[in-house]
Amino acid sequence: MVKVANRMQGLQQSAIGAMTVRCRELGAINLAQGLSQVPPPPSLLAAGAREFENIGHTYSQPEGLSVFREAVAEKVKRCSGLSIEPATQVVATVGATGALMATLTALLDAGDGVIVFEPLYGYYLSSLQVLGLRPEPVRLTGPAFAVTEESLRAAVTERTRAMIICTPNNPTGRRLTAAELKIIAAVAEEHDLLVITDEVYEDIYFDPATHLAAATVGTLAERTVTLSSLGKSFSIPGWRLGYVSGPEQLIGAIRVAADSFVVCAPAPLQELGARALNLGEDYYRDLRAMYDRKRRALAAGFTAAGLAPNEPDGAYYLFVDCSAMGVATGAEAAEILLEHNLVGTVSGEAFYLNPPDVPYVRACFSLPDEVIAEAVHRLASGVLTHG
Repeated sequence: MVKVANRMQGLQQSAIGAMTVRCRELGAINLAQGLSQVPPPPSLLAAGAREFENIGHTYSQPEGLSVFREAVAEKVKRCSGLSIEPATQVVATVGATGALMATLTALLDAGDGVIVFEPLYGYYLSSLQVLGLRPEPVRLTGPAFAVTEESLRAAVTERTRAMIICTPNNPTGRRLTAAELKIIAAVAEEHDLLVITDEVYEDIYFDPATHLAAATVGTLAERTVTLSSLGKSFSIPGWRLGYVSGPEQLIGAIRVAADSFVVCAPAPLQELGARALNLGEDYYRDLRAMYDRKRRALAAGFTAAGLAPNEPDGAYYLFVDCSAMGVATGAEAAEILLEHNLVGTVSGEAFYLNPPDVPYVRACFSLPDEVIAEAVHRLASGVLTHG
C-alpha cells in the first residue's frame, strides 16, 4: 500500500479553513479567515480590465519581472528608507507563504531550530514541519505580548539557526517596538541567526508612528530576509502575489528555491501589481482610516457582549479574551459563538504550540461594513456562559 510521507504526519486542514467550512454550512458570519473582503483599489481593477489582453502572458524570469521588482524597491525606499537593489535583492513569489517556503528551503537544513513567538500564524508551524525544521517557541504574555531579552535568550539552543518575527502581528495586531527589535538584533548577532520578518500587514496600522521595518534596526539588515505581499494592502489575496527582499547572497539562493517550487510568480499579475505598489500616500491613508473604523465597530460589539477584545496596533484582527464566558479554552468559546450567535471565529489554540493560559479567539474585521454590523447585531443577543 502506498504510504503518506512521514513529514505529513500530524498535519491537517488548518483550524481557520475548517471554521470557514462550518460557517458556510451554518450560515454564520465568517470572522475566522482573513479573506480581505473589502474592494481592491478601483484604479487597479480598471487597469486590469483595460490592459489584461495586452500585457505579457508567458513566464517571467524566476526572480520576477523587472518592473515589479523595481516597484518593490521604490516602495521599500519610500516607506522605510531602506535602499535595496531590485536586480539582486528582490524575488517575486507566490504569496508571502511562497516566500517563506523558499526562504526556509534555501537557508536552513533539516533539524535546524527556528525560534517562533507565540501567539503566531499557524502556517509557520506547518512550513517548518514539512521541511523537517524544529520550532522553538517563545511565549509572549498578554495583553502586552512584549518580547523580553530574558525569554528570547532562554529559547536559544545549540540547534537554533533562525527566528521568525511578524510585525504587525497575526493574530494580535501588535507592532514590535524599536527596543524589542534591538533585543532581537543583539541576540541574532550574538548567535549568528537568520531573521525572517513577516511584514505583510505593514501598511495597516492605527497610530501616528509609521511602520518600523525590522531590517532598518541595528545590524539586522545584514541578516534579515523580509517577506511581504500585495494581498493585504490591496485586498487581492487571491492573486497570490508576494515578494522577499534581503541581502544579495541570501536572495540568490532563495531565487533558486522559488524557481524550483513554482518557476515564477504569475507574470500578468506582476505587471498589475507594480501599478498597485505605485499608488500614492492618499490611498494608504484612506486604507488605514477604513480599517480603524471597522476595528472600532467590531471591538465595540465584542465589548458590548461582555468579552474583552484587545486594541491592535495594526493588521485587521481582534484577539478576544473570552474568560467572561466561563470557558477553559478558546475552542469552547469559538464553538459557542458559532452555534449560539452564528458568528465564526478562530480559537486561540490555533496560534500556539501549547495551549494558551487564556481562552482567546481571533476575529477578522476585513469585511464590508454591513457584515460587521450584522456580526455586532448577533453578538448583541448575548453570549452563553458556563459556570
